[in-house]
Amino acid sequence: MEEEPGQDDLAGRILVVDDDPAIREILITLLSSAGYRIESCGLASEALDALRNSPPDLVLLDLDLPDRNGHEVLEEIRSNPSTRLLPVVMLTGQATKERKLRAIREGVTDFLSKPFSPEELVPRVRSLITMKHFADEHEHTERVILTLAKTIDARDSYTAGHSGRVAEYADRIAARIGVDPSARIDMRRGALFHDLGKIIIPDAILKKPGPLTLEERKVVEQHPVAGYELLSPMRTMRKTLAIVSQHHERLDGSGYPEGISGDAISLPVRIVTVADVFDAITSDRSFRPAMRLEMAYDVLAEGVRKLWWDAVAFDSLRAAVDELGLIGSQSPV
Repeated sequence: MEEEPGQDDLAGRILVVDDDPAIREILITLLSSAGYRIESCGLASEALDALRNSPPDLVLLDLDLPDRNGHEVLEEIRSNPSTRLLPVVMLTGQATKERKLRAIREGVTDFLSKPFSPEELVPRVRSLITMKHFADEHEHTERVILTLAKTIDARDSYTAGHSGRVAEYADRIAARIGVDPSARIDMRRGALFHDLGKIIIPDAILKKPGPLTLEERKVVEQHPVAGYELLSPMRTMRKTLAIVSQHHERLDGSGYPEGISGDAISLPVRIVTVADVFDAITSDRSFRPAMRLEMAYDVLAEGVRKLWWDAVAFDSLRAAVDELGLIGSQSPV
């Protein structure tokens, strides 16, 4: 592994992967003079080690490497959650149309033909790294919001870990139903953030050991709206908003906050709703102990009969939980 010294990380870090030392030297000279910190290597194995240890802001990747080809490196980059959004530019000489199409299917960001000029190289690199920095800022914001959501759960010792369990139940339900993997990711994020709006609920209400008054109930029922309003300015959260705002709606229209019904409630929302209810009633709360599984199933089944909750989601939840061998347990996770 070669590293160009003397550069900071403000402009960005670039990993150059090419087995031709002359090509590496040209790229190092051009990009380091533009303010970038450059690391370079000539083997796929070295590149993958570098990516695992400290992912850069951009990878310039040759298609033909001595130990593994660039396609395999790209596949590993896209399969790793920590690098799946990393911009990857393929360095191509005589690459065939078929190889370029394969790289596109595998998620390549762009192509750069050899030989290349500074007029083409530097602006393209600058644009991609700028986009990467924007993505990093959004990811950081999302991590902050997730921490906030977990903190809100933890305000009440009885609900600590609730959102994470709901996300796990929902994902198991969705897997059984056959929901598309990308939709499952969005749904899981929505489940993790579904109770974010409880930030507006005072502790005196949130932790009240007895029944809520009508006015207190009205405060609680505003948390889906508050969560929606907190997340809606963020474009990256758009696919989670329906779950956050609708997870207390019912198929017959008797839910809150909008009283929507039927097909207006999407499958991911229906799944998260069933998971949410299940975790709530099988967990200890300040005003009642956790229900055993069979009683919880009865409560959910009654809700299905009343057309509150989705029957397929309930059946899939029951099958998933039973598969885990949790029958008779008061602590299903």
